[in-house]
Amino acid sequence: MRIWDFSFLDACFALQSDWCLARWFGKRCLLTVSTCIFVWYDEGMQDIDIFSKDCPTRFNLSVISGKWGLLIILALADRSLRFSELVRTIGGISERMASQTLKYLERCGVVRRRVVQHAKPPQVYYELTPLGRQFVAPLSQLVEIANRNVDALIYHHD
Repeated sequence: MRIWDFSFLDACFALQSDWCLARWFGKRCLLTVSTCIFVWYDEGMQDIDIFSKDCPTRFNLSVISGKWGLLIILALADRSLRFSELVRTIGGISERMASQTLKYLERCGVVRRRVVQHAKPPQVYYELTPLGRQFVAPLSQLVEIANRNVDALIYHHD
């Protein structure tokens, strides 16, 4: 993740509401301009407390484990897909939500947008980055556990 060394106001204009690692008054923080949320980092921090509201790992987990993020990652696990193929693959996702989630995952470095220029018209494919591929096995295991226990989960839901 890129570290920005701007004043807060400069960072707001440069980032345009993306999350990034920034320095503000010499402290490392995770920043989103749209809501001005700062998550302070300790440079030597080893132990992560995911139960802390300021935990950067907690933020990252919310990106990956969101309803549509999880499904997009799993849909792209084996192959690249064009946007319309992805929407058809994931039942119930709107084009707007698919677009928003893909942009979000792309900004986070989980998904890569690849444009094939030599095709007429140019074709756009989405695929997992090496970082995104690291999430496939754990998310697949989570889906397997949910599938094996679907009856128990439904029973306890009622």
